[in-house]
Amino acid sequence: MTDKSIKTVINALAIITMLAGLFGMLFCFPFLWSARMEDLVGAGFPFVGGSILFGTGLLTLGLFNRQTNK
Repeated sequence: MTDKSIKTVINALAIITMLAGLFGMLFCFPFLWSARMEDLVGAGFPFVGGSILFGTGLLTLGLFNRQTNK
């Protein structure tokens, strides 16, 4: 594989990771407004997991595509 194809694959995986995290956060968001403790706990952990996925994908895109001064 060439450097360009590896960069394309990593960028695609980072975007897919961000979309999975965003979907997880959006899916759990309505349950965070519940008055039941079970709903809060059941939605809180996946929401945190989704935010970790989203943040990791964002960091990967930022660090992998940065321009270095040569």
